[in-house]
Amino acid sequence: MKANLASSIGILALLLLGLPAHARAAGNEADAKLSVFVDCHCSDPVGGDFCSALKDKVGDSAAYRLVDHTDALGIGVHLWCVDLFTGLPGINKSLTGTMSAVSVTFTIYADRLPGEVYEDSSVFRVGKTATDEMSQRILTALGQLATANKAVFEHIRETPKAGPTPTQQIIQ
Repeated sequence: MKANLASSIGILALLLLGLPAHARAAGNEADAKLSVFVDCHCSDPVGGDFCSALKDKVGDSAAYRLVDHTDALGIGVHLWCVDLFTGLPGINKSLTGTMSAVSVTFTIYADRLPGEVYEDSSVFRVGKTATDEMSQRILTALGQLATANKAVFEHIRETPKAGPTPTQQIIQ
């Protein structure tokens, strides 16, 4: 048993040494997490539940920090939802409130960029019993985009902010 404990501690030490110094120092601090701004425009009940589930998953994530506005650096998730069956002729009224059509657009934002930069988008349906599953899929897509843009985020973090431009004086 002592040999198993010693080897487990040794493996853990090797894993910790393999992490970059800034990751070891940051731990679970908010600065170590990537900011995610979830912007919801969902007036229907299913879309609202989907948006809330996504915000909960982002907020509970070890990798992301849910923010209420675009801050220094992060990914924007913009959702627009409408009830799929409201106002359609010939559709049984009992279907209203059972499914939402959702449009999602992912952006990258940084205080050094002139605005948000388009990254990806998609349109899909979400049923009222699938909001948790679909919000997990969006969280997975968010992780893929964060991984694909890791070098971009590191470059933005490492690039110093431009200082104010000095006023030029004309010498006569």
